[in-house]
Amino acid sequence: MESKDLIQTAKDMGEFPTLLKAAKALDLMEKYSTEGPFTIFAPVESAFEPIPDSVIDDAFEDLDYLRDIISYHIVEGKYSSEDLRKNTTLTTTGGNKLRLRENDGKIFVENTPILKPDIECSNGIIHSIGDILVP
Repeated sequence: MESKDLIQTAKDMGEFPTLLKAAKALDLMEKYSTEGPFTIFAPVESAFEPIPDSVIDDAFEDLDYLRDIISYHIVEGKYSSEDLRKNTTLTTTGGNKLRLRENDGKIFVENTPILKPDIECSNGIIHSIGDILVP
């Protein structure tokens, strides 16, 4: 079975509607459908629940801020969970450093555990996380 691109995989999973809405608002749908490889640390929808709707709405109105947040979740290259275990930092597409660590067999990005690792895509890999990473 051939894997689908990052965007189609995220759509099919149904766990990332706000993340996909942000990608669309930032005109990134084609880039993450056709370019790569990329590693995406994708917050599941429940990660957005504690945030007031007004704060999310404000983020979507400030596209530079939204781009900073989204780029903090994306790394150029394809990093499997095995690769993540071998690194202590990765550089995001926005130029920031993400800290990685392992604890009791779980991989953490900053202080957020990876919920579902190694979701294979034709142009990269998705690791589902339960919180939003903030630079």
